[in-house]
Amino acid sequence: MTETSSRMGAEEREQKTSAMEEGPVHECIAAILAENEALRRENALLQSMKNALEEGEMRYRRLFEDALTGDFITAPDGRIIACNPAFARMFGFSSVEGALSTNVRDLYEDPGDRDRLLAQLRRGGRVVNEGRTRKRRDGTRIHVVENVVGRLGADGELIEIQGYTYDDSERKRVEDALRESEERFRAVLENSLDSAYRRNLQADCYDYMSPAIEEILGFTPEEMAVMSLEEVMDRIHPDDRSLVKAELNTAAASGRGLLVYRFLAKGGEYRWLEDHFTVISDSAGRPLFRGGIVRDITGRRRAEEAIARSAAELARVHRDLESAHREANLYLDILTHDIGNTENVSNLYAELLAGSVEGEAARYAANLKRSIEKSIEILRTVSKIRRIHAGPPDLRPIDLDAVVRAEIAHFPGIPIRYEGAPRTVLADDLLCEVFTNLIGNAVKHGGPGVAVIIRVEAEEEGLLRVTVADTGRGVPEERKEEIFHCYERKQRGVGEGLGLYLVRILIDRYGGRIRVEDRIPGYPGEGAAFSFLLREAERS
Repeated sequence: MTETSSRMGAEEREQKTSAMEEGPVHECIAAILAENEALRRENALLQSMKNALEEGEMRYRRLFEDALTGDFITAPDGRIIACNPAFARMFGFSSVEGALSTNVRDLYEDPGDRDRLLAQLRRGGRVVNEGRTRKRRDGTRIHVVENVVGRLGADGELIEIQGYTYDDSERKRVEDALRESEERFRAVLENSLDSAYRRNLQADCYDYMSPAIEEILGFTPEEMAVMSLEEVMDRIHPDDRSLVKAELNTAAASGRGLLVYRFLAKGGEYRWLEDHFTVISDSAGRPLFRGGIVRDITGRRRAEEAIARSAAELARVHRDLESAHREANLYLDILTHDIGNTENVSNLYAELLAGSVEGEAARYAANLKRSIEKSIEILRTVSKIRRIHAGPPDLRPIDLDAVVRAEIAHFPGIPIRYEGAPRTVLADDLLCEVFTNLIGNAVKHGGPGVAVIIRVEAEEEGLLRVTVADTGRGVPEERKEEIFHCYERKQRGVGEGLGLYLVRILIDRYGGRIRVEDRIPGYPGEGAAFSFLLREAERS
């Protein structure tokens, strides 16, 4: 029993010892497991934080590198510490690395701008939306807007500049162009002789009136600005007010109008004004503003009135001239018809008298006959001139060759050489008078043995040049123009100058111009050459 008890005691002690040994081991394992779990969770948290940090860094890098603005970090001495690709592109660099090797001062149009920027940052810490002119790498200028923050050290010294910039050169260009356009427009308005205005119809006052109004009406723009509509209407001439009101009412619906009226100026006189205007209304059709251009047309109206008076006077003079013309035609009818008939009868009696007397009486009779024939010639020429002036020419194709040859036949005793060919010109049945008078003039003034040359030559397209030359005494240089006007200027004897005057107005009638030259250039005493152009008729 003792052995059994001893044995049982030993087993109990072993069990107790084993239990005592197992207790600390389990606790240790549990502690290790708990610590391991804590480390696992901490590791997971650290991994999560690492992932978040990497993700944030990636987002920041993407934000920095993909930004449309030029992001940068620089040192106070101008070194570019960091920048994104947009910054590099903006300033003309092919890569970020190229930009990082540049001092930012080299990108300033005015290096002094950099010093002023640093001073601003030291004072206020930041610069917001400030426009500056910068330079690209190739020297071209760009306009940028910058937002910059300065980072200060513990001692208050500037240690780093961070910021972003964007190129607004196009906006600046448009802004400058708009400002320049506005300045030009304002200069035009303020230097124009017309006055521009805008009237606020709701406030019943002028918002704007250009300075020219003072030149027109004597009122300054400020004086006009405070005039109410009632005051303005009171200064419009009473006879014009109803028309002005009616046009304003019509323009309120149509949106535009034209006013012509008299306005009482500051000096007390009425000025005629012309007002082209437009009306601006709101969506409900209520007129808000009326703007336009006022022009002083007083001088024009006075000129128009003077023209109207002159037109009335001209009409009266025209009527008087028509009456005088009819009366002159009556006298010419008497002159060319009745006196002409009397001259013809007198010429017959002169012929009879010349045949019935002898000696001195016969000489007197011959002189009388020549005088009567001269008078008949003058009457015929006057009749032809009257016919020319009676109305517009009725030009038609005329055989020039036939006319020349017929006129040559009228001077059988004169040596006439004709150099021409069949040609048709635009004229009338008075064309023969041109050659009659030119050949007759050569015979009359050329002296004994005078010869005549008639030449017809093609000139430029559609024109013929006709020359009638003679071997007579010629025409002095100082008389080459006036011989065609002697009749008009009364520089003549009885009947003199009518023939060449008739030639000139006939050539004018046919659309040409006649002139006289030396037959041999430089030798006026060797004969004259009368030259003129005729239009050739179209050949069928």
